[in-house]
Formats: sequence, structure tokens, C-alpha cells
Amino acid sequence: MQHWIDALCEPRELYLAWQPGEASAERMRWAVGLIRPHGDDFKLRYFEPGAEFEKLNSRKSFDKLRELGYVGYPAFSPQMSVHLEGVRLALMRRLPPRHRSDFADYMKQFRLKSDATLTDIALLARTEAKLPSDGFSLVDPLDPNVSRCDLLIEVAGYRHYPNTHREFGVGAQVEVLSEPDNEYDPDAVQVRISGEKIGNVNRLQAKTFLHWLRTCKVEATLERLNGTADRPRAYIFVRVLPSEVRQAA
Repeated sequence: MQHWIDALCEPRELYLAWQPGEASAERMRWAVGLIRPHGDDFKLRYFEPGAEFEKLNSRKSFDKLRELGYVGYPAFSPQMSVHLEGVRLALMRRLPPRHRSDFADYMKQFRLKSDATLTDIALLARTEAKLPSDGFSLVDPLDPNVSRCDLLIEVAGYRHYPNTHREFGVGAQVEVLSEPDNEYDPDAVQVRISGEKIGNVNRLQAKTFLHWLRTCKVEATLERLNGTADRPRAYIFVRVLPSEVRQAA
């Protein structure tokens, strides 16, 4: 059974993320900029080398990012740290136009109802606006203050757990749990099915999930499996419910 996003969380901001190509041994998604509404447009602020950048990127340096081939978003030179014009248009071009006849089918992939009214920033957040050609995507860090939210998210690192790929089918109940003993990130949030780890929540969203796990009821289901044999992908549907529901459960 497919789930549908009923409680849509309006983003306040998005991270501009970049990931090296498939040939790279380093496949981390780096947070390289911040996007916020700005009048009728968006504001893009690139993260500069230093504490803010390293805090968002597992304490890795900006020099390491450059070594991997990062040169900035093609439409916006990183020589200018802030861009205020044409940002919305450039990012929306990463999505099919809303007037296309198959746009409802596109929305369905992300469990968005065809009649849902979404702002541009919400549509970018829920789809992540990925293209196969450039490694960029948009990540909603999520608002920890909301207590009702539906999400479809990809399980990070799923392909590194090959023993689980054939054992669990779509519809399986999923546990979303903190993982303080994670060797790479003590703020990590793991995804498990029947006690077995199948990956993690995107690290750029993990802190919000940690807050939700403390204050809300978080339910999740394995919603979609796709990708290739070499690079399988898994998506979970997450429903965040108010704390009163948690207490009554």
C-alpha cells in the first residue's frame, strides 16, 4: 500500500548539497550552501572554509572538497559568496515544469498528491531536485519545532548492507533510532528492519530526527526499493506525530 504525504512541512531553508561522481571512493553529500526565500526569489549563500563548513561536513576541510572536484554550482560563481538574483529560476529548472501532462506522475514518485498545493521551496525540498549529471541536490534540514510531518526519504548507505536487500519487502515496518555508538558520527540516526540495520537517515537531517525521537512519535515504513543490482536504493515513508499520540500509544 502506498502512503501519501498529508502533513506537508513547509521548509524555512534548504542546504545546497554536492556529491562526487560514481567513480569517486568518497560519496558523502557535502553541504556547500544555504538557500532561503528572499522576496520573490531565493538567496544562495555559499559556505566558506571554516568552522561552519566543517561542522556541517563531519569536520572535513574545504580543501578536501576541492580535491574531490567541487567547483561550485554552474550558474553561480563561488567567487561571490551570496547570490540574490535568478536563484529560484535556476533551481526550478532542475524539475519538470508544473504544466507538463505527466507532472502528476512525477509528484506520485515522491508520494505527493496531484492536487497538493506546494510552494516552490517545498517542491524542491520534497523532490531534492537531483539530476544525474552534476551531483547537486537540495536537502531540507527539517524543522524540529513541528510535531506533525510526513516525509519520503532515501535511506543513506543502503547499498552497504547487501545482506538485507532481498529479505525485506515494501511495506515492512521500519525503526528509526539514534545511533550514539556510530564510529563516524555520534549524532547518527539509523534505520532498522526486524532488528537489522539497513542504513541511516541523511546526516544533514539527523539532528532534527534526534529531536523528534525525543519529543514525538516517529513511525516509518519501507516504501520503495529501486536502483540497480550494484547500487540498490531504498526509501522510507516517515510519519511524525504529536507527543500526545506518543503518550497515548
